[in-house]
Amino acid sequence: MSSTAVPVAPAIDEALAGLALQTRRLRIAAWAVGGAGLLVTALIAGIRDDTAWVWRSVAAIMALGVFFGYAIAVRPLRRWRRPQLLLPSAATSGFVTAAAPVSHAPTALLLAVAGFALGSGAVWTALAVALLAAVVSLRPQQLAVTPSALRVRRIMTRSVPWAQLEDLRVTTSGGCDVLTLVVDRPGRPPGSVRIALAALDVDPAYLLHLSRHYRAVPQDRTAIGAPAELDRRRAAYLAVAAAGPSALEPDAAPAPAAGLIEQLADVIDPGADPGPLPAAAAS
Repeated sequence: MSSTAVPVAPAIDEALAGLALQTRRLRIAAWAVGGAGLLVTALIAGIRDDTAWVWRSVAAIMALGVFFGYAIAVRPLRRWRRPQLLLPSAATSGFVTAAAPVSHAPTALLLAVAGFALGSGAVWTALAVALLAAVVSLRPQQLAVTPSALRVRRIMTRSVPWAQLEDLRVTTSGGCDVLTLVVDRPGRPPGSVRIALAALDVDPAYLLHLSRHYRAVPQDRTAIGAPAELDRRRAAYLAVAAAGPSALEPDAAPAPAAGLIEQLADVIDPGADPGPLPAAAAS
């Protein structure tokens, strides 16, 4: 068999069903572990005696431990290779990335924190944190590919119209790989919108290839949202990938590390616009 044969991929319906099931399982795991953490921390933090401060300290430690409990619970669901696939989305009339396991961890942690607040007597705080957990669960970090724009979705959504998308790059910020959307802003220096790749359950090379294809071939954007279009784009990617990495990304040289300002922006809001991109150093 030729070494350049295109890899055999599962049928699109089967692949989409598997990815959707994975997403549901991760969300269920986050709520199950977080719910257990809520009950346990509420009971321990609610102990009223002369050593109440000790029990509250234990409850706080257990709330943080919920994160590790979630990591253990979802370990069987982790993939060693991320899927080369997105999910059709009626809400965006396009395709969205599935959320990686790490994206659901804040839900479990917030539920445990809500339990600590409840046990400590801060009922309204507990309700507010539990509501935040629900919002985070329903709005995990995603990249939506739509006919009109790329959208970085969190609790808030930032859209980058195709006409203003100058480039897509994988950069490094705080030691993490980040997908950077370079935005052309008329009359102003280029800006950027970013999303951490660790939050997305998708092969980064496939995502970059797909996004760059729609940027370069506007006529194909009208088909965005249809499963058949996903099948075509996946087949095209696998065919190109079979030719070797150089065929995928000719500009795959490592990106320069982000500066301190960008790292700080990522801590506050990974999708924040840090302002003009730094000019490349003269060689």
